[in-house]
Amino acid sequence: MAIERKPRAVSHFGLGLISSAGVPGNDAFTKILLHMDGSNGGTTFTDVAAGGSAHTWTPTNATTSTASAKFGPTSMLTASGYITTPDHADFTLGSGDFTLDCWINFNGTSGFVNVFGQSDAAGGVDSQSVHMQRAAGGLTYINLRDSAGIRLLTSTTNFNGSSGWSHFAAVKSGTTGHLYVNGIQEATTSLPNPMWDGTGAWSIGRLGDVASSPSSFYFDEFRLSVGIARWTSNFVVPIGPYI
Repeated sequence: MAIERKPRAVSHFGLGLISSAGVPGNDAFTKILLHMDGSNGGTTFTDVAAGGSAHTWTPTNATTSTASAKFGPTSMLTASGYITTPDHADFTLGSGDFTLDCWINFNGTSGFVNVFGQSDAAGGVDSQSVHMQRAAGGLTYINLRDSAGIRLLTSTTNFNGSSGWSHFAAVKSGTTGHLYVNGIQEATTSLPNPMWDGTGAWSIGRLGDVASSPSSFYFDEFRLSVGIARWTSNFVVPIGPYI
């Protein structure tokens, strides 16, 4: 008797086969990967990056929450809070490609806020490499610091008062930086020089060690990849957590 074999699904990322549990993307390039999974009200945030060191993320007014999750049982909910980890060689972006992507639910909030990034407490430019903020007017912007100065990527989508999940990806491919929102390119900038090797702490929910304007958002599936441009044109957003 012939046995019918069902075809396996192929990833739209061109990175191999996927399963119902997630999509490929936790590999040797992955330096940060936080699924934000845990129990409701939990304070443990485990970094499972296959290509990085075991980074310890310390929470302040941040918990895992079942109230809104993109993938898995929980996301991270910040209440004017954040998680943070010290600077590490894993976060050196250098002169090659990189990708920083995550899911954010702005939780109906409005106004200026620091979303994530690397910085010392004084907000010194030389302590920074990349950071994201939402402007008072609702546009998000990602600052990429190369050896010659700050390069700005500004969204065309307004996120004041928005709820629901949006995917953000900042990608350096060659000498060009790209900002994708929900898989659609919204900005580009020239990055002709090596990225600045920031020295500040890395935080999700605020800008490094800068105390002002932390977030009250939901975050899920936060990933930093060094040495690869995961996307170089418009794409279908991930359909599951990275595996």
